[in-house]
Amino acid sequence: MIDDDFRKGARAMWSSGDWDDFSRRLAPVGQVVLDRIGIESGARLLDVGTGSGGTIAIPAAQRGAVVVGADVTPELLEHAGRHAQEAGVAVEWVEADARELPFAEETFDRVTSTFGAMFAPDHALATAELVRVCRPGGRIAMTTWTLDGFAGAMFTMNEAFLPTPPPGVQTPSQWGEEEHIVEMFGAAGVAPTITREEVGFTFASVEAAVTAYSEDLGPFVMARKLLEPAGRWEDFIGGFADLIRRFNAADDGSVEVISEYFLILVDR
Repeated sequence: MIDDDFRKGARAMWSSGDWDDFSRRLAPVGQVVLDRIGIESGARLLDVGTGSGGTIAIPAAQRGAVVVGADVTPELLEHAGRHAQEAGVAVEWVEADARELPFAEETFDRVTSTFGAMFAPDHALATAELVRVCRPGGRIAMTTWTLDGFAGAMFTMNEAFLPTPPPGVQTPSQWGEEEHIVEMFGAAGVAPTITREEVGFTFASVEAAVTAYSEDLGPFVMARKLLEPAGRWEDFIGGFADLIRRFNAADDGSVEVISEYFLILVDR
């Protein structure tokens, strides 16, 4: 049985801010994933770290899949349920830890995780679970942020300001290196195919981008609670504004940040 400490911390983090709104920016990633893995009508799909369901779970159900969305944060699943009802699709929502999925072996035709399982503290265990619940002949798709892209730079900045994780806890930034991906899936007995993809985030200005992240993104909300009393928040958020400027492709005062990610595919 997995301990509750990580679950409690993850729930507190991802229920902070407004992930339901922020996650809409990832919708294009979901479309890429679903196109690559192929969805036949009636295919059973599990989405791990589904959040509020808008990236994979609900679009997959709209394509005819029989979908289960799993997440460690029940508050996000409440949003997901409302969105599914509004979209007119049926999805089963399950509170679950990526390290201990409550499903039998070889249950699903497709198993996905878009920037979800990468936050589990035990990478090998989470990877093994994705593989375990996928049937032979099925397909797994996982996305992780590259270390040399915008999100990877953001992880590096966060690690410079925030406390070092306790022993045995792996960081999401490790998923930004291809060697680590190959090692994790290899330990689970499968060989991944890895491609680099891009998604764009647009904002009216640098200030609007900083506000969106600091108010809506749970990890930033939690970082503020930790850093502001220590007098370090202004340095942190100032560094993030510099990061936005560094990766900004727009030249008209607006912001268009192109963030690179890995699309990891496994055929069982």
